[in-house]
Amino acid sequence: MYKNILTIINLFCLPVGSLVAGPLDPYFGNLKTFAADFTQSQVQGTDRLQNNQGKIYIQSPNKFRMDYTTPYVQIYVADGEKVYQYDEDLEQVIIKQQAQILNNTPLFVLSNTKKLQKSYHIEAQGAWEGQKWFLLRPKSANTNFEQIRLGFKDKNLSTMELKDSFGQFSRLKFRNVKNNQPLQSSLFKFTPPEGVDVITE
Repeated sequence: MYKNILTIINLFCLPVGSLVAGPLDPYFGNLKTFAADFTQSQVQGTDRLQNNQGKIYIQSPNKFRMDYTTPYVQIYVADGEKVYQYDEDLEQVIIKQQAQILNNTPLFVLSNTKKLQKSYHIEAQGAWEGQKWFLLRPKSANTNFEQIRLGFKDKNLSTMELKDSFGQFSRLKFRNVKNNQPLQSSLFKFTPPEGVDVITE
């Protein structure tokens, strides 16, 4: 699941307003902050691997927080310089340089409109399930993900689907979406709890 989390971080913690490429402009063009509850499900073949719930917070240009609350507690915080991964059960915090993570994935191009258009095919797929859908497919074969689909309802991001090259499928459903509302700066700061192992990579 960690690989999928990094993909989600890379998609969201970059400048949200820069995700503007033709058909996506009405949805991301003026977005500065995003907050929502989410449910994440993962499927491989016919097997459902996980079903998680939590909250997500994003602040442009590069701050992000994702709190998993069910069935276990994990927290991911990107403060603009570092990404913190806290696992309550393992009593462990892993700290990575945010730029290093972003540069290690093709989704880093989402921080640049020209690169987005150059590196991804963006296709409007029409409407179903009460949502308007867009398909993003990398032009380069050098990526772990075959495609990303974004679903919007009332111009709010409501669904994100990711399919990787190993046949694993992840879907995030967003609800209680709040766009462009002030977010507390403390959401994007993380101090490791006392007594946990801290690993810096």
